[in-house]
Amino acid sequence: MNTRFLLSQSARLRYATGTMMYFAQGIPQGLLHIAMPAWLASQGVSAGRIASYLAVIILPWAFKLLAGPLMERFKFLPMGSLRPWALGAQLGLVISLLTLTFIDNPAEQIGLLTLAGVLINSFAAMQDVAIDGMAIDLTPANEQGRLNAFMGFGKAFGWASTSALSGVLLVTWGIDATAIAAAIGAAVVLLAFVFVLEHKGERLLPWTAGNASSAHHASMAGHKVFARINKILWLRASVIVMIIMFFDGLVSGYGQALMPIAAVKLFGLTTPQWSQLVAVMGMVGAVAALALGPMIDRVGARRMLLLTVTLVASHAFLIAGTQHLWEDNTYMLVMLSVWILMLPVTMVCVFALAMTICQKGFAATQFAIYMSIANLGASAGSKAFGLVAERASYVQNYVVLGLFVVGMLFSTLFHRDVTVSDDAGAETS
Repeated sequence: MNTRFLLSQSARLRYATGTMMYFAQGIPQGLLHIAMPAWLASQGVSAGRIASYLAVIILPWAFKLLAGPLMERFKFLPMGSLRPWALGAQLGLVISLLTLTFIDNPAEQIGLLTLAGVLINSFAAMQDVAIDGMAIDLTPANEQGRLNAFMGFGKAFGWASTSALSGVLLVTWGIDATAIAAAIGAAVVLLAFVFVLEHKGERLLPWTAGNASSAHHASMAGHKVFARINKILWLRASVIVMIIMFFDGLVSGYGQALMPIAAVKLFGLTTPQWSQLVAVMGMVGAVAALALGPMIDRVGARRMLLLTVTLVASHAFLIAGTQHLWEDNTYMLVMLSVWILMLPVTMVCVFALAMTICQKGFAATQFAIYMSIANLGASAGSKAFGLVAERASYVQNYVVLGLFVVGMLFSTLFHRDVTVSDDAGAETS
């Protein structure tokens, strides 16, 4: 089919598609990971139960590494290498969001809410694997920093806008209206993505006309995929990136459990107030992340990540050391705002660092493994907060957060910029 929406031929379309699909990933994050914990805290649910809920619903993101080899092994090339997987996962995301309508009272049905969250995040994680693989396979190395910035912008805009809307809808209309609104947003993205192809001549849908592009890699036997990926993963650069990703996850998981609970229970914000703060500062952070793209391409992902992580560590220790200012509403709003702003900025730097060592042809699997390690760290971070939340003071909690960031900082110092060649066993500085 003749169409001008070809990812392989248009950098602008790659940026727009990455932004759009990451926006869709931000929808469940804004609802389940940001607005919902604050609402649960306002309903009197304990910090431990909220942290456990967060630790469990993020697990599909930790185990999405299983999706990478599956996608590398089973392909329907007439529709593209990874596009069929992305379409199917996005459709699943729309349907799974509607399962939230079966929950009458989330505060009293945490188990059912957690189960729905796992299902929703399973489809979101699968979509993420497919889109990341497409991005790496179709994007030249000198554009990846900018593409990461656009994707980071999209995801931040997604969770920021969804958290703001969800914060109001949960309080005013309940879970049913919130779920339907989220599903509609995801469905709009699905409809737009249907018309985007990887290469010229491919099919829009399984029953339409089109053929496989000669640019695609043929499917590889499962054991060969695992053998090749195993060889790539244990290169020095890859091991360092995996350590960085785990610490990034610890910081994210611990902070995302701590911040909404502290905002509601310690600093007195309502659920809509917290959600609106996240929305405003998340969008500011999204714009900042977008501006970082060209800088990452020029300066390098490692240097930008070192600067970003240093700021995050300083922020955590500053909050811990200024307890006497916690009653100053303006001060705490600024501190909470800075944390929210740094989330998309850090994400863009981390993604760019990981993408630089991914090998074309195995990108979906390799990048999925790195992201899985980060999300395993996020689950561990949320669970760690749940274990210490009711035994430690908020000062101590912020110190622990700062120590996790310091671990990430030291790990990044050991990273060296490398180029991974097409031979999976080679890397050069």
